[in-house]
Formats: sequence, structure tokens, C-alpha cells
Amino acid sequence: MQLFSETWAQAYCQKLNASEAYQKAAATWEGSLALRVRPDPAQGLPQGVAVVLDLWHGACRGVEVVEGEVEADFVIEADLATWQEVLEGRLEPLTALMRGFLELKRGSLAALAPYAQAAQELVRVAREVA
Repeated sequence: MQLFSETWAQAYCQKLNASEAYQKAAATWEGSLALRVRPDPAQGLPQGVAVVLDLWHGACRGVEVVEGEVEADFVIEADLATWQEVLEGRLEPLTALMRGFLELKRGSLAALAPYAQAAQELVRVAREVA
């Protein structure tokens, strides 16, 4: 399944809804999260692409694949190779954020901090899809 495709995004949202661990960890999370791939014409992504998740109290209420710029409460961006490393388990997201491989383009780390466990579950579930 191709990362960040419509099929992948729908499967991801379904797996989040089936994850009791995610539901528990994200019980108080409200808002949208975009996982965005930077533009890369060589990879066939001239405008970039993002998976935008509508997250609400432990549920994924919907998901959308968006090309180009994206609107979401939190936007995390990286090149495709970095996302692949994260989703294959070869790079931890927190390490990637601290080293600048993943970049928080919208939102703040302080606002995300209370949801650290939910973020870990988001990555764990995404690894199951990838």
C-alpha cells in the first residue's frame, strides 16, 4: 500500500478507530493533525501531499488526502524518506523532531506535550498500516 495514498489514509483512520490503546491515550484530544510530505517532483509530489486526520476524543472522525498547502491544528512535515524511516520503525518521531527531520509547521510542542502517549499510539498504528 502506497504511503499517504487515499487507500492508506482510509486504512489508517479505520485502524485508529479499532485501537483501544489509541482511544484511551487520546480520550481528551480534539482537533486535526496533518502528516505532510514536502514537495518532491522527483518522487511525483510536485506540490507535496498530506494526510489530514480529524481526531476527536480517541476517534478518527474522518481523513482526507490533500495536495499542496494544508489547514490543520497541527501540521508535521518531512520528506518522504524520513516518513518512511519513521513508519518502518527505523527512526523514532521524537528524535526526528529534535533533530529537525520532522518539522512541526503548525501548532506547538507545548500544546502536544499532554498528548505524548496519544502521539506514540498514532505512530504505532501507522506502522501497522505501512
